[in-house]
Amino acid sequence: MISHVNEYDTPECKTLAETAKKSIRTPASLGLDRCIQCGACTASCPAARFTDYSPRQIVKKVLENDRSVLESEMIWSCFYCYSCNLRCPRNNSPVTIVQVLRQMAINEGIGVEKLAYFLEIGEYLAENGASKIPGPGAKNMERDLGERWISFKKNLESIRDELGLSSKDIRNTHGEVQTILEATGYFEREKWIKAKIQEKLLHQLLENQYIKRENRSGDFGFENDRRYPGQPAFII
Repeated sequence: MISHVNEYDTPECKTLAETAKKSIRTPASLGLDRCIQCGACTASCPAARFTDYSPRQIVKKVLENDRSVLESEMIWSCFYCYSCNLRCPRNNSPVTIVQVLRQMAINEGIGVEKLAYFLEIGEYLAENGASKIPGPGAKNMERDLGERWISFKKNLESIRDELGLSSKDIRNTHGEVQTILEATGYFEREKWIKAKIQEKLLHQLLENQYIKRENRSGDFGFENDRRYPGQPAFII
């Protein structure tokens, strides 16, 4: 078990289903084994309307112990609305299973680059005792919500004064949040995540450079290498 991963979070089990059921994230009432693949979860899922995400398929892969699901982009499309859990007639919770699968994938370094977006939140929380919207998230909100939201952000200080609120929503926690994060191994885990992200970026960079070189030099096959002039066959 990786030093910064709690064994109760992702216990070492023989099957994906067993891991999902024994994780500390999972309630004892989870109806994973009672799943009848009715599709109610996918039918009620907002993410499934706009992406290839299918909670029904994810549960199916878990029950079949198909570990390829850990490398699937599908597990990163869920945003934890719990609609699937609410609608399931067997009290199954695909959203909970996805949380366990994501943790298992991250432990193996799969999809770890997707956590880069959230690192700013933990760092800000440790320093100020309050959360914040990461920079990329703020840009997305500007794009999606438009000028009205941008104007609101620009005039936030005057709006807070008008409502009688303090100019900054920063809590003086006397270092308590920092202490909690240190005690739970957050910073150790953050360091590991950053190293994995850098490792993956470097690998992608080298891979792209290799592909560019291959595109410039052509295939090794003579048929596809236009620079190869061809030679007459030897006649014996």
